[in-house]
Amino acid sequence: MRIVAVFNVLIWGSVLGALGWFFNDMHQQRQEERELRASIARLTEETPCARIYVDSVEADPTTGATTVSMLWLDTDKDWKRRPGTEQRALQVQGKEAYFDAYQIVFNQDDIKEGDPLRGKTLTVFARVFGSDQRPSDGTPLNMPGNVLELAEEGGELVPAQFRQGKGEPSPLERRLWSRFWELCTDPEAAEREGIRTVQGAAVHKPMQAKMEYRLSFDNAGRLILDGPMEHGGFIRQ
Repeated sequence: MRIVAVFNVLIWGSVLGALGWFFNDMHQQRQEERELRASIARLTEETPCARIYVDSVEADPTTGATTVSMLWLDTDKDWKRRPGTEQRALQVQGKEAYFDAYQIVFNQDDIKEGDPLRGKTLTVFARVFGSDQRPSDGTPLNMPGNVLELAEEGGELVPAQFRQGKGEPSPLERRLWSRFWELCTDPEAAEREGIRTVQGAAVHKPMQAKMEYRLSFDNAGRLILDGPMEHGGFIRQ
């Protein structure tokens, strides 16, 4: 009987141990899955930037050249007009409109982990131009000072709509935007700042009259141009 009792204890001990290992392993797998989902969510989280309403797309009857007339609206995270900004009237030459951006992309691990300073690609829209124009002939948009020398004289180094937070730009943002071109050409300096790359990027598509388009970017730096869609009523408000 004593042998049987010992045998039963060993069996049940093994069973309970196996069950404990199984549930612990399941818990670890679920924790890893949650962390992976959170990392993916941080990489793909989108930041709304602007809404564009295409007022007209007109072809010159003599030359056949196409002019696209648009209204640009800087937006907050809810796609509403960003306080302190106004609508801007823009024109481009050509059927397609290009929205040109400059970006400081941080290392992916910092983005995945939600680093408070380097958890989101810094993105600004430099200019808009048409498919029948040179980029240098485009219309400047909101740019930090000293980048492309397109900021208005006396303008802010980091305009409010491009800051990571709601208050003043962080020392990191000030430092990086003021050294943009240096970081473009000096990989070692970029690496010291935890930067993966500094780059220009653009999205474009043919424009349709009386339709709205929306610009955003995700934390990893992918630009998104949604549309055409029915306009949401911001025109001339």
